[in-house]
Amino acid sequence: MATFVVLVAAILTAISTVETSGGVSSGARPARVRRQTGELRQEIPAEFTQIYQGSVFNGTEDIYRYTYMQNESSPRAIRVEVKSEGATEDYPLLFVVRQQRGILSWQVPLMIRGIYGYDKVSRTLCPMDHLQVGVKDEKETVYLEVSAASPTALNYRVNATILTDFILSTGQPRNFLVSPSQPQYYAYKMPPDLDMVVVKVSSPNSLCAVFSLQPIKCPVYDLDRNIEFVGIYQTFMKKAAITVQRSYFPNGEFYVVVVVKATDADCTGEMETIQPAYPSEEAFEMRRVKEVNVVVGPSITDSQYVTAVFVGILVFVLFYVVTFMVLFIQWIRQRNAELEGLAPRPEEQGGFQITQPSNAEAPINAQRTEPNYGATGWDRVKMPSVLDTAFTDGLSLNHITILGKKLSNNGSVSSQKEANISPNKPTTDPYTMGEQPAETKPGIPPTDQPNGPPIPPNPPPPRPAQPKSYPKPPMVHTLSDSSMEDDIDMLDDADEDKDIYRTKTFLYVADLARKDHRHLSQKYNLYSWNLLTISVFYALPVIQLVITYQKMLNTTGNEDICYYNFFCAQPAGDLTAFNNVYSNIGYIMLGVLILILVYRRDYTHQKKVDAGDRYAIDYGIPKHFGLFYAIGIALVMEGVMSGCYHVCPNYSNFQFDTSFMYIIGGLGMLKLYQTRHPDINANAYAAYASLAIVIFVAVIGVVFGTPYFWAIFTIVYVLAILALTAQVYYMGRWRLDMGIFHRMYLLIRTDCLQCSKPMYWDRFVLLLVGNIINWSLALFGAVAQPDDFASFMLAIFIINFLLYFVFYIVMKLRSGERILWVTVGLIIITLICWTLALSFFFKGVTTWEKTPAQSRLDNKDCVLMGFYDDHDIWHFMSAISMFCSFLVLLMLDDDLDYTPRDKIPVF
Repeated sequence: MATFVVLVAAILTAISTVETSGGVSSGARPARVRRQTGELRQEIPAEFTQIYQGSVFNGTEDIYRYTYMQNESSPRAIRVEVKSEGATEDYPLLFVVRQQRGILSWQVPLMIRGIYGYDKVSRTLCPMDHLQVGVKDEKETVYLEVSAASPTALNYRVNATILTDFILSTGQPRNFLVSPSQPQYYAYKMPPDLDMVVVKVSSPNSLCAVFSLQPIKCPVYDLDRNIEFVGIYQTFMKKAAITVQRSYFPNGEFYVVVVVKATDADCTGEMETIQPAYPSEEAFEMRRVKEVNVVVGPSITDSQYVTAVFVGILVFVLFYVVTFMVLFIQWIRQRNAELEGLAPRPEEQGGFQITQPSNAEAPINAQRTEPNYGATGWDRVKMPSVLDTAFTDGLSLNHITILGKKLSNNGSVSSQKEANISPNKPTTDPYTMGEQPAETKPGIPPTDQPNGPPIPPNPPPPRPAQPKSYPKPPMVHTLSDSSMEDDIDMLDDADEDKDIYRTKTFLYVADLARKDHRHLSQKYNLYSWNLLTISVFYALPVIQLVITYQKMLNTTGNEDICYYNFFCAQPAGDLTAFNNVYSNIGYIMLGVLILILVYRRDYTHQKKVDAGDRYAIDYGIPKHFGLFYAIGIALVMEGVMSGCYHVCPNYSNFQFDTSFMYIIGGLGMLKLYQTRHPDINANAYAAYASLAIVIFVAVIGVVFGTPYFWAIFTIVYVLAILALTAQVYYMGRWRLDMGIFHRMYLLIRTDCLQCSKPMYWDRFVLLLVGNIINWSLALFGAVAQPDDFASFMLAIFIINFLLYFVFYIVMKLRSGERILWVTVGLIIITLICWTLALSFFFKGVTTWEKTPAQSRLDNKDCVLMGFYDDHDIWHFMSAISMFCSFLVLLMLDDDLDYTPRDKIPVF
């Protein structure tokens, strides 16, 4: 009975087909294969480029036998194309290709992800290691078997061709079409003179595709479901690139495989509408056809690679050379001046100055009409004879009480005068700022000198040299060394006079530099030590994590893990983009150079203090270097952390690159504020705790950047701005408690409604502009809700730092102070460097805000020495810009080194 059914089916198939003589015809005309009556399995000698049509059903099988000659000098591959419109997912056509050492099989319709079915499939047969050395010219036979389990006959069409252009040549592009059911791959072998090549693919349309490099072996994984099993791969839309070293693949040989995805979800991150499972229209299959161009080009040579690395480090070595040359020349000049017995003359250095107030004018349009206007406490001194002598000798009372002795006109020490001044007070340290009983504690006396920076015509006599056996006077501690500043205030009269000193209409540095210098130095040194501790604990897990990322990429071959600029990714060892990591060396080298310069200044200043130099003790901006050390450490750590981030830049570790940028911006603002507010600046614990909160908020914003988050962030941001405004405006003399609303009411009634202008006009202008800018940023964030929240937060820090820096310079010039020409030149260089740096930064070669395929649309070729891209130049220029910025910050107030502190305004 079964035999009868088979015979009937065969007869029906024969009737429904048109016979052709000989079974095979030449030319483009299809050849119909006729099955003999009762024949279940038939073998058909086939020719390449000839289209064959046939049909099979349950129990029957057609076998096509192709024979060709292997050619060692010109390896070739076979491509098979099949199509069947009647096959279904339940009754598919099965195609099996048997070769000498391998089998390849597929079905029609070809199901992609179990949803999309394609009735036309093209596959390239593995060329059986034809690129390997030692393969001889010989005849090879390939069998193509067609079968089905369908109870009815299924028609099909099959065609096989030999690819004579299967081998890619260096520098020669290759164009072809691919689709989800018709992947393509070609072979490439590196020439002996190349050790590294760049494989680039491009396409005019944006269909999502996968681009893979696989070793020369069978099988070749060229379908959507298995292309990720071996080799290196990337998703791409319009372009992609992979840099390959010879060591990646045996003998530098590999396949370049391209296949189109069934949907664009893997490239766009957006789900698409599911298409019909069995598209019968030709237009549907054509909709997923992608035109691809592949070109394999040489990368840079080993000599170019080494040269680029050497030049990168040489640029920053030159900074060291120039810096040390300048320091050496300065040391020679100072030594010659000391040998000639000449005192330094600050007015000879020149500088930029807007105005110079007259003797009758006080800085910031405030005239000192009473002797206690600048440094309070002067009227409480009960030693007129000593003060007269002090003015005669050109010395400040502060100097007298510091040393606990008085100098006569000829420079000798008067012990009797000393006894009259402080009979029971022991000798104190130069930095105790005249610690003495409250009833005799003075401030800095007013003088008849102009308010500008010039020093007296005749320099004051130097302090008496200390005995050799006592290089530094013994220190008297009014507080225990273990006492914390937050627990006990170093001012003896803090409870009764602190509000008076800090809430005057016009403040001078002398008013905010009254605390013990030693305690303040210890306070600010905590910035650097705490930052070192933070850096160690933060960097170690980061390094471990990014190394794990790199190992994962190398093991899986999935280059979608990391967001590199693949068009300019120079590998080195296990690192995929060594150039992006190495370009951060500028931060490290220039950060170390900042530490060296700060240490030199610190050492020189301490040496002068130990020698009793009154200018180093009583004049100019109080010297505290703890924050500068912290800035140098932060710049070094920015280089380390940015390098770690660029080992594998992606969505989950972007905060590694920005964390220390927040710290640098915060420390810069704190240092600028500390310059003229040394007594009331934040301590290290509060500062780093605040920065930790900022970093935490940045991480939350990156991971959960929802509208609810933006609403909460905007409210908290505005409240924080208001609190900081009150802190700065009232110099810390305000409290946040239940009485805050009543005090605000009184403030509005007295200051806003009854006063024609603010009490602290300059602070009001700064805070008004700052509030306008920050409220605008908060409004922009709430409305636009940018995806890159970390960069948004960083922009807030940078904008506020620049605002305060510009305000500081404007107020400095408005107060009649001058900026040395060296500093002016550094400011100009800094502006130029920042302009160039930001121009390269905004070019953008990657973005982790998008998918890896979308990020590759921004990839660009190398722009410098064939090794560095735009982002590398941003690293170089931003490192130089920050170095110059901190030099400006370090030297900005050098013109005040010989100006009494009661003549240096606070703003």
